Amino acid sequence: MRTKDLPWPEHELRAILRAADDIIAGGGRTLLSKVLKGSKERKLLELGLERNPSYGYYKDLSLEQIMDKVDQMIHTGFLQIMMSGKLPL
Repeated sequence: MRTKDLPWPEHELRAILRAADDIIAGGGRTLLSKVLKGSKERKLLELGLERNPSYGYYKDLSLEQIMDKVDQMIHTGFLQIMMSGKLPL
């Protein structure tokens, strides 16, 4: 897909993908959204995800708005959900 065909700006796409990179096989869309929000949740901090370059990228958006963006990424195929037992990753 060419940059001009993306459904959102390339810098947003890169930020979301970079945040997702650190949680591959370790977290799902909710954790990804919390990283992008800049959450201070204990689990996130224990995993060291506050050091991710995309941590807090969407700090001014609500968690629901961020999850909508993540869902769009899943829907368009930029991100993929895999199941680990009953847990989506």
